[in-house]
Amino acid sequence: MNRSFHRTTLRSAALAALLSFQGAAHAIEAPKQAPPPETPPEAPAATVVPTDETAFQQTLQRVTTFRNFRGLNVSDEVIDQLARGEADKAVASLSTLAAQGNRDANIALVRVQHWCNSVAQARQQDWQAQLPQVAKQFPPERAGRVAGVLKAEAEFSPRARTGCSQARFDFGGIESRLRAAAEAGDPASATELAPFLRDPAKREELIQTAISKNYAPAMYAAASNLLMAVQRGETTENVSKIRELLKSAGRSVPRAKLDLANCMALGCDGHPADARTAMAFGVDAARDGEPTAFLSMVRMPWGRQMPRVQMLAWQYFGDRLNEAGCMGDAYIVTSLGFAQSIPMLEKGQPTQVLDAAQSQAETWWKDNGERAKKENGCR
Repeated sequence: MNRSFHRTTLRSAALAALLSFQGAAHAIEAPKQAPPPETPPEAPAATVVPTDETAFQQTLQRVTTFRNFRGLNVSDEVIDQLARGEADKAVASLSTLAAQGNRDANIALVRVQHWCNSVAQARQQDWQAQLPQVAKQFPPERAGRVAGVLKAEAEFSPRARTGCSQARFDFGGIESRLRAAAEAGDPASATELAPFLRDPAKREELIQTAISKNYAPAMYAAASNLLMAVQRGETTENVSKIRELLKSAGRSVPRAKLDLANCMALGCDGHPADARTAMAFGVDAARDGEPTAFLSMVRMPWGRQMPRVQMLAWQYFGDRLNEAGCMGDAYIVTSLGFAQSIPMLEKGQPTQVLDAAQSQAETWWKDNGERAKKENGCR
């Protein structure tokens, strides 16, 4: 297997500056003898005092790990070890199980390996240098927590790097077990292996074998691959299968429901755009707590089908879910999204609309909050 098997894409959650300030002084026929106007003193830079978010940051890591292992039978102990940055302990436990024939443990080792690669490649962030942007972009009641998460993440990174450096990966054993399991017809192993094969025909064969066994992640992978190929202009064949695959995968993969909603709303699969029908799938993804569903509904045509009360209520629901840590390490980016979307939707609305949205959000939380937390491994 080539080196791409051991690479992972490093995702950055860096904050982007959204505001800039310009000033200019203008004078109209100022008397020559008049003293120049006094320059007003500059406003002091806003300061943010980070709160202690060490425990919360561990929750975020736990949720991220839980989602990374979705569909695998991995113990809570291993997930908690990784959330604490103890990759060496997690790898030791998983390696013992994998050597005994546990295929899920072997797949988990592949994913831990990718995570450790990203940890090793990540640059240490200067969290204090980001505080001015935090002060600009977040309301005061949220800024302290965001700053605390930045600080906790900066403190977590060295621990994770140490844990990964001490982890004892049996790279050859992991790969050989994965190949053997895939060749034996295990759908999870086949789906995990497929992206790392150079031969397109072999990749497709593995995915189709997994699909024939109704393995939802394989259906989602096939739909995503076909959609990307269509968007790149690489194929126009079997476009209609995108909707069928996403619909089947969505029964157990919340992200597939959202992708189906977005696809239907835009008409990306050869069918006419149908935002109203798409809305049902997008809302169901939100009920599941799919992190990207809430901000997608603000941007996508299916979300614009909603009355303002309903849209605001889902934003309140998503914000509450995010503040519970249930969106994992996307917390800061998602917080920024809600800090923009909620005021935008609230602006100019009468009190009765805002009250109705808050009431609707509370009802939905009672009905769907536990479901959403369970889907994301959020305690």
